[in-house]
Amino acid sequence: MHLALIDWVVILLYGVVVGAVGFRVIKRAPSSEGYFLAGRNVRWPFIGASMLVSNISLEHFVGLSGLAFAIGWAAAGWELVAIYCMAPLVLLFLPFFMKNRVFTIPEFLEKRFSPGSRLAYSGFLILWAILFRIAIALHATAIASDEMMGWNQWTVILIVGIAVATYTMVGGLSVVVYTDFIQTTVLMVSGIVLAVVGLQAVGGFAGLHEKLPATMVEMVKPIDHPDLPWLGFFVAVILAGGMNWSTDQVLVQRCLAARSLSEGRKGVIFCQFLKLLTPLVLVLPGLLGYVLFKDSIPEDEPDRAYPVVLQNLMPQGLLGLAVAGLAAALMGHLSSSFNSIATLVSRDFYLHWRPQASQRSQVAVGRWAVWAAFALGVAWVPVIREYKFMWKYLIDVGIYLLMPYTAVFFLGVLWRRANTAGAWAAVIVGLVLAPILMGVGPIFMSHLNSSLLSLAACVTAMVVVSLMTPPPPSEKLLNTTFSVLDWARGKYVEEGKQRVPLMGDYRTWLAAVLIIVTAIFVVNS
Repeated sequence: MHLALIDWVVILLYGVVVGAVGFRVIKRAPSSEGYFLAGRNVRWPFIGASMLVSNISLEHFVGLSGLAFAIGWAAAGWELVAIYCMAPLVLLFLPFFMKNRVFTIPEFLEKRFSPGSRLAYSGFLILWAILFRIAIALHATAIASDEMMGWNQWTVILIVGIAVATYTMVGGLSVVVYTDFIQTTVLMVSGIVLAVVGLQAVGGFAGLHEKLPATMVEMVKPIDHPDLPWLGFFVAVILAGGMNWSTDQVLVQRCLAARSLSEGRKGVIFCQFLKLLTPLVLVLPGLLGYVLFKDSIPEDEPDRAYPVVLQNLMPQGLLGLAVAGLAAALMGHLSSSFNSIATLVSRDFYLHWRPQASQRSQVAVGRWAVWAAFALGVAWVPVIREYKFMWKYLIDVGIYLLMPYTAVFFLGVLWRRANTAGAWAAVIVGLVLAPILMGVGPIFMSHLNSSLLSLAACVTAMVVVSLMTPPPPSEKLLNTTFSVLDWARGKYVEEGKQRVPLMGDYRTWLAAVLIIVTAIFVVNS
């Protein structure tokens, strides 16, 4: 792909703006709270934008477009269903996190269960971020740069990874959150521009649908569909996704940095509204690739759909904007992952071993953790390359690993009788079943449907073992469990927020976005 001078100017301008903002925000924070949680003073627009770009990276552009090239509009369901998945964070989990003023989500598990539970989940989150965020983002970067620029894949991986790791290591969450706002803007604008150009080329949405097979237009698939059966999609994904969006340190850390619970909730809801637009940015290019360039995209390499569409449709100048958008997605995603790993290593492991460690040493350990995470992510890239679909790797492996902690978090907060022994039973059962169901499950049903068997087993194990062992101490239930009686008494209403205007009430906007996404699914089913 040939980039004109104007494209390079646009890319350079993007880099200068991000660098200038990052340099202005960077402070060598005197406290661990300043470095890891931006002083707990972040407002809702920055929270929502940072959550979005923390979730979206090049694997979404490349992977979802590739999935859309293969199965059609149903791929958009992955973005839209995330709107449902964020609801538990707003309604259930975030009030407890903010009330306990935790630095990390595993810290909450220690308050609810035990120190061992904290260390186990922190280790899980670190591995999850490396294997399912950093490594796959670097792999997607390699694919896009090779297809569009012809650049050496490993050179790009090393240069991009080192650059993002460096500014994340120096600036902490403050630089991540505020540069994420810029990167979200660039990402969305460039994606919508590509969508508009592409739709003009195919005659709008009507022309696009006319040129697609009927099976690629429907969004909801039959129960026996090998990739997106409606049962597994609307039950397994919403439950596991609800847990992931509510307890993944990479996503939730910017909510923990909110100046108030109200700001945190509004930030999540802002992210939900942004998610309504992401199918146009991430999925539509795959459909355009199928209609316009099917003969140019190898059937066994669907992940090349996005780069092909980009280089063939975007005119000079706008092509530079699109490349800047890809860079924005990558940088925001990687920086959030690196910063969260630094927080987990420092707060959950280092402080566990050295409780009296100075705040300066906590920050130093977190910075070294960034480099270690980058190295491990690079080492895992060859494993991901074995999968035909990048998105298939994310789902087939990830859905089983999320199920044990889906049981732990939801039952832990909603059922006061759940105890530490029950939580460990759920985790052990889930991890034992994961490789079995990954290998045997697809023989009988899709991964999404068979993952419900894992969830049922984890819930059963947690309930049975909890009932067979002593109940948790009363102090473990304080500010960690939900009570219908306390809710009726207004205990969970944020102080000073008992009376708010209708349009200022987070529940109004939450209801609106849930109604909109439900209508989209109903109309396209």
